[in-house]
Amino acid sequence: MKKLVILPVLFFLTTMVSGQGRIRIASVDMDYILEKLPEYQSALKELNARATRWKAEIERKEKEITDLKNALEQEKVLLTKELLQEKEEEIAFKEKELLKYQLAKFGPEGDYILQKEHLVTPVQDRVFNAVAKLLKTAKYDIVFDKANDKLGLIYTSPKLDISDKILKLISKEKGKEQRIKKHKERKQKQENKKSEAAKRRAELAAKRKVEREAKRKAALEARKKQRDAKKKSMNNEKKNDNKKEAAEQNQSSKDLNNNPKDKNSGADKKTETYGKQLTPEQLKAFKAQQNELTPEQKAEQRKAQREARRQRILEERRKHKSQNNKQSDNNNSQENN
Repeated sequence: MKKLVILPVLFFLTTMVSGQGRIRIASVDMDYILEKLPEYQSALKELNARATRWKAEIERKEKEITDLKNALEQEKVLLTKELLQEKEEEIAFKEKELLKYQLAKFGPEGDYILQKEHLVTPVQDRVFNAVAKLLKTAKYDIVFDKANDKLGLIYTSPKLDISDKILKLISKEKGKEQRIKKHKERKQKQENKKSEAAKRRAELAAKRKVEREAKRKAALEARKKQRDAKKKSMNNEKKNDNKKEAAEQNQSSKDLNNNPKDKNSGADKKTETYGKQLTPEQLKAFKAQQNELTPEQKAEQRKAQREARRQRILEERRKHKSQNNKQSDNNNSQENN
């Protein structure tokens, strides 16, 4: 009787739409569509696995309560009133906990319903969206779900079944989503590569900067060492010149002391210093003047003195060579005579 209730409704809808033109009617099988979707089967499998674990836990608790009741029934005649009451309260508490657990897992607001909504509802929403999209493009007037027993449908022609069309549409939408997802992943990978490349460039630039700084410091240190070595060489040269000057002065004093003729005429004879004949008073004034000179002036003066000594040595060598040549010529002339 209930299945026949839909017939007047169909007749009424057909009458209303026939006045406006051709009626487009289609049917879908939601159970068939959901069975063909891998994500639905995966979600349903996971949900059933959880439900199986929960049912096993309920059965374990029920068996525990049954065992307690059987044991109490056997020991009832041996227990005191207080112990009997205590065991009955224990069994009642466990039954209460079992009922609480059953409601928490399979109640109207239990984990099974929540997990089903979490796992299965998104898949069902995908199906309903595909159906709505197909209806919008194909412009069907009436669509029935053959899997819904409440409609009371007795027969529908296979020609009216658009379930496969919906599956194709879902597959098409899924492929589009996957392409979009892959595009986003590729874009993210490219951005990550660019970020990594920028990071490597920054690290390389920082490394080169450190290397340049190290080279600069090494060059500065090398130049400093060169300046220090040059300064040390100049100081050593200055000390050697001072020692040579002191040695020449000492030698001049010794020569004066060792030569009586020069010693007696020392007051009238000038002392030879740096290529010049100076009296003791002039020598004293000369030393005082030297003390007032700057290091640069002293260096220039020492340079001039070294040049004067070099010229004297060259002149002496030329004179000595000339005398040797003259003596050699005399010896040759004597031999010829």
